[in-house]
Amino acid sequence: MKSITVRFCLGITLLIGSGSALSSEEIRVLSSESRLSSNLGGAQAARMDFQFGTTKAWLRDDGQWQIEGDISHRAGFCGTYQLGIQFGTGSPGCANVLWLSPPVYVTKRLQCNGAGAFHSGGNYSFAAKQSFEDINCAQRVIKCKGKCN
Repeated sequence: MKSITVRFCLGITLLIGSGSALSSEEIRVLSSESRLSSNLGGAQAARMDFQFGTTKAWLRDDGQWQIEGDISHRAGFCGTYQLGIQFGTGSPGCANVLWLSPPVYVTKRLQCNGAGAFHSGGNYSFAAKQSFEDINCAQRVIKCKGKCN
């Protein structure tokens, strides 16, 4: 009876240990300075563009924004990836940034066995609309749960 109890406890410990190894969370961030791409006046909205390697984003002065790009998954097994962004003001080079809000995630995709995926989404930010003239930085945030890179 004692042997069965020890085996049961050992089995539970292994299951918990292996589950936590597969359910780790990883967050990767990359900041970028803005580039004003259009300000034609009239009905044309002012727009800032941001480039994060293969990921790009834009923010309009009406608070609408979009982010899109490829997210690679080099590990075996699977990870669930989320792509998000946050806007802020800071020193040149995006140093000492005061972020307007926590990251807003717009995608959630399961990626397995070394497969990359294209992520794309957008949203509206009242805070970004109110602070459009002051914003000079954005931060791309990739969150992964599971077996990540």
